[in-house]
Amino acid sequence: MTVFKWLLTLALFSLTLFAGAQPAPDSVFYEIFVRSFRDSDGDGIGDLRGATEGLDYLQDLGVTGVWLMPIHPSPSYHGYDVTDYYAIHPDYGTMADFEAFVAAAHERGIEVVLDLVVNHTSSQHPWFLAAAAGDPAYRDFYSWSDENPGWRGLGGPAWHPEGDAYYLGLFWSEMPDLNFRNPAVQTEMEAVARFWLEKGVNGFRVDAIQHIIESDTGLIANTPENVEWVRDFTAFVKSVREDAYLVGETWTDAATIARYHERAGLDVSFNYPLFDALTSAVQRRSVTSLAFALEQDERLYPDTAVRGTFISNHDQIRPGTALGFLRRDEARLRLAAGLLLTLPGVPFLYYGEELGMPNGPGEADEEKRTPMRWDASEGAGFTTGTPWHPFSTDDPAITVAAQDEDPDSLLSLYRRLIALRRARPALYAGGVTVLEAPEGVLALRREAPQETLFVLANLGAEPQELDLRALTGLETATELLSEAALAGRYTLPGSTVAVIGEGE
Repeated sequence: MTVFKWLLTLALFSLTLFAGAQPAPDSVFYEIFVRSFRDSDGDGIGDLRGATEGLDYLQDLGVTGVWLMPIHPSPSYHGYDVTDYYAIHPDYGTMADFEAFVAAAHERGIEVVLDLVVNHTSSQHPWFLAAAAGDPAYRDFYSWSDENPGWRGLGGPAWHPEGDAYYLGLFWSEMPDLNFRNPAVQTEMEAVARFWLEKGVNGFRVDAIQHIIESDTGLIANTPENVEWVRDFTAFVKSVREDAYLVGETWTDAATIARYHERAGLDVSFNYPLFDALTSAVQRRSVTSLAFALEQDERLYPDTAVRGTFISNHDQIRPGTALGFLRRDEARLRLAAGLLLTLPGVPFLYYGEELGMPNGPGEADEEKRTPMRWDASEGAGFTTGTPWHPFSTDDPAITVAAQDEDPDSLLSLYRRLIALRRARPALYAGGVTVLEAPEGVLALRREAPQETLFVLANLGAEPQELDLRALTGLETATELLSEAALAGRYTLPGSTVAVIGEGE
């Protein structure tokens, strides 16, 4: 049976066994920075109409959901300091444009997740302006102290002077933290969530979810009260829309992440420890860290659907540059993609990752968020005007147009991997067992009730000759990405992932 025939099996399987589950076990998400994805009106800034134009491309890629980085009014280009939670940033369009985007996405079977920035607002938000002016209705929307408590925030002081007092802002003075010990703040954020759920969004990626409620003594992450807040907010969201879900930015250790699932019912957490292990494995060409992380995850998160996996996002150096070691080494890009899309969890891609887009020059965060390259024209198919930020590369090979029809391109590999993943329950819902294998080879058994597959990854640069029967127990086998029949000994090229099933 071919990969593509399995898609019908997938659809029937999902409808029966996983009806109502959110996100679906076979989900693959795609993170979009609207400002950099596609510009529909020539002003050089990506917008919601442009994002709508890009949905056919995403459907062809095979993703099932999109995560939109913040789309609300904000004084910052990135949008993570909101001034109005109920509006669309004018650079991105109108509420009608957003509603059209959601409708068009849903028509294509693509769910929509919004970035919800609840930990803090902009210092220009009307709530904070009123609070700073002493308005009693809003003063306690934020945390104030007559003296500077002296806490360290995330990169600098946590308390900032305003008038004769200090306010809490863990990230930056222009991002004052909301005070969720105030029930009025909780009520406001629940109203915000309800508003967007009623607009049709399927869920939220909750920014800085581990920092919502600090302790009185200066513990700024993962307090017991914070876990309780996540539990209560998750319950509220599901009371509005039963199949809605939350994705948490849990930038912490694996055991702490597990608490948010066990005690708070958080649907998906970004698996930062696995990100570190996977990228280290590709960098060092070593199995050890990744094998350890996978075995740890299997103990801590028996439900694989809660593991949000990724090799790139808006805060990380892109794999195309990547962490100082890939340097446009496409073989390693292909290895990283193959690992990501065959491991347990819910994968999240970052726009342009599938093309091998690099960072721009320099270390500023903007260089991780440069405009998408659709073709090799002057505006790269992104805009007919001047782009809001320079493109990260002028390499004509790093475009959708160049890779779209090339069966050997990185984009085509992503398409094949996603199609295979979504067609095979062992890949999207199965458990994982790390097997004994030759040095430099990661061998995994992926098991679901209806099938068992084997993932073999050669992390080294040189080919490895493998004894398939010894590794898998199979007399005959099929490599499912290429549909090649195998038996006996198998030579696995360097920097390559193979997915092995029983001979068909």
